[in-house]
Order: sequence, then structure tokens, then C-alpha cells
Amino acid sequence: MYFTKQYAFCFFKIINLSRLSLSFLLYGMTDRLRICFLPAAVSIEPINRCNLCCPECPAGNQSLLREKELMKWDVFVKVIDELSPSLFWTTLYFQGEPFLHPQFQAMINYCHHKKIFTYTSSNGQLLTSEIAKRTVESGLDKIVISVDGLTQEVYQQYRRGGNLRKVVETIQHIAYWKKRLKSRTPVVEAQFIVMKHNEFQLHDVKKTLLSWGADRVSLKTAQIEFERIEQLVPSQKKYSRYEKTANGSWQLKKRLKNRCWRQWSGAVIAANGDVLPCCFDKNGEYVFGNVEHESFFEIWNGGKANLFRSKIHTNRKEIAICRNCTE
Repeated sequence: MYFTKQYAFCFFKIINLSRLSLSFLLYGMTDRLRICFLPAAVSIEPINRCNLCCPECPAGNQSLLREKELMKWDVFVKVIDELSPSLFWTTLYFQGEPFLHPQFQAMINYCHHKKIFTYTSSNGQLLTSEIAKRTVESGLDKIVISVDGLTQEVYQQYRRGGNLRKVVETIQHIAYWKKRLKSRTPVVEAQFIVMKHNEFQLHDVKKTLLSWGADRVSLKTAQIEFERIEQLVPSQKKYSRYEKTANGSWQLKKRLKNRCWRQWSGAVIAANGDVLPCCFDKNGEYVFGNVEHESFFEIWNGGKANLFRSKIHTNRKEIAICRNCTE
């Protein structure tokens, strides 16, 4: 993360994070669950609709079971007001394309004025020059732009319905307005998810994306449903989360441990206000409560959240959303 001093050196935030860390370590050693703190990070879902049809994304492939909606402004403000004393950063993204929310720049700006590091992820299809200008002015700290192919032919195999030219223009628009407005932010990270159909372009990725105006380039492994791994998993093992077993089936390369730091450090708040354990709970199967009607503190330290933490500590593999998790 690209923290500045004003974000990092806040006494209460550091004390809160230290207490979270200590609580997590003690629970691993003593089985005594004590939390009663606020998270250091939170993911907020502005909207769970998307303008593309990516095959492994529930919002894109229409497998998302939750009702399609956008977060109400008053719910967003309520969450930020309650959590801002503890938050180092906010991820304004979960499922869906955040720039579809009509008040998205206002959300960023509200977090910025609360001195919270703010990050988002976009497919880059909607950022005209004017929207890019407002995004730079909003105070957004970092934006990840999905670029999963260097030609339209390769790009559209996963980003179905997308136009690579628009992605390039989005990166260039942001770079232009950063220079014009003399702003160091947002940091533009061009993200390339490595899959079977695009791995042959890896040797050109960094040079190409930097030439478009990105500040940095990241190569990411894909989360793939096990039944579709053969179609998408790359041949280069270091870019895969999965490996074949002796009997020909697939499994995660990283073994699951009966612990999860995310259940102490952060949470996900869905567009309707539901508090979820993490970003792997895409369909909201493990709702802890709803911030529209309850305090986040009470939800996050409440019975449902603590029961979920206890289940992870006992046998994480029994929890469906954890079986394809690399954390």
C-alpha cells in the first residue's frame, strides 16, 4: 500500500491494529476468543452490477444470488463515520463495476476527507476524460485497472463485452489528469490475470502496460472454480494457485490452516449493508448482520461473527467459501 504519514501515524489506529494482532496471536495459542475492536481495513461494495460478462465473476456471469442493487449514500456515510477512527484503508470494490454507482466519486472524496487510504478496482470501460479528471480530484489513492490481454482478440476471451482500446484510454486519461492537476494519485496499477489463453503474452506485459501510462504492473493468479480449472489454468506453475494431485484431480497449492487474519483485520460490507466475513463470500452465505439497522461494532464483535471465527479455528475446510481460498 502507498501510505502517507497522515494515514499511517495515527495513534488510535496503530493501537487498535496492535490489539487486533495480539488478540489474533493469543487466540491461536490459547483458544480464548477476545476481539472487541474495530477492523483496520474494510471492503465496501458500491454496486454489485457489472457492464461486462467475465466467465469467473458472479456479477458478470449472472450467477450472483444476491439482489442487484447499489449502496445507499446514508448507509455508506454511517459505515465510514463509525469506522474511520480505526481504518487505515478502504477498498471501494467487491462485486460489480464501482464506476456504475452515480455517487462513486463522492464516496472516494468522503473517505479522503476522513484521511482513509482509498483503493478501487475497475474494468476501465467507463472512464471518459471527464470522469478520470473527477477521479483524480476525488483524492483516490490507488486504482487497479484490469488488463488481461495485449490485443483485443486475447483480451475479450475473458473480459467479454469489453473493449481494450477503452482500457488503454482510461489509463492515459488518468495519467494526463494527474500531470495536469499536479497530483501523485491515484497510483495506477495495471493488473494482468494470468490464464491459459494469455500466458504467451507475459514477456511483453510489463513494457507494454507501462508504455500506456500505468505506474506499475501486477501479475495475478486467477481464482477458478474447480470444475473449470482445465479451461483456464496456465501451464506455468508459478502463475497458478492450483496443482494436480497424483490421481489427476486439482487442489490448492497452499494448504489451508485453521486460522485467518482477515477475520480480525477486516470485513466486507455488501451493497445492501450486509456484513460478510471476506471477499470469498460472494453470494452472502455468511451474513453477520446489516449496518443499515445495527452498529458495525456490535455486528463484528457479535455472536455470528465470533461463531464463524471459531469454526475457522476448529476446521476451516468445513466452510465452503474457504475451500478455494489462498489466504
